[in-house]
Amino acid sequence: MISRILNRSRDHLFLQFIILLLVVSVVYIYLNHLQLTYKTAQWSGERCLSELASVKYQLSVVTEYKNRIDKMLMESQRAHESDKERFKDIMESCVAMKQQSTICQSQFEDLQTECKKVREDYDKVISDNAKLKTAR
Repeated sequence: MISRILNRSRDHLFLQFIILLLVVSVVYIYLNHLQLTYKTAQWSGERCLSELASVKYQLSVVTEYKNRIDKMLMESQRAHESDKERFKDIMESCVAMKQQSTICQSQFEDLQTECKKVREDYDKVISDNAKLKTAR
C-alpha cells in the first residue's frame, strides 16, 4: 500500500513535472515569440524613421525646387509685363509715326498742288511777258 501510495505520489509528481515542463515550454515559446515580435517592431520602427528622414529630405528638396520655380515664374511674369509695356509703347509710337506720315504725305501733296499752280502761274507770266515783248 505504501508502495502504491509512493507510486501514486511518484506518478503524481511525474505528472506535475510534465505539466510544469509544458507550462515552462509554453512560457518560453511565448517569450521567444514576444522577443521576435519586439525585434521586428524595433526594426520596423527604425526603418520607418529612416524612410521618414528620407521623405523629409525629399520634401525639402522639392520645396527648394518649388521656391526656385516660383521665383523664376515671378521674374518671367515681371519680364513679360515689362515687354508688354514696351511693346505697347512701341505700338503707340508706330501709330503716332503713321499718323505723322499721313500728315506729311497730305502736306506734300498740298505743296505739290500749290507748286503746280505756281508753276502754271509762272509759265503764264512768262508767256504773257513773251507776248508783250513780241507785241512791242
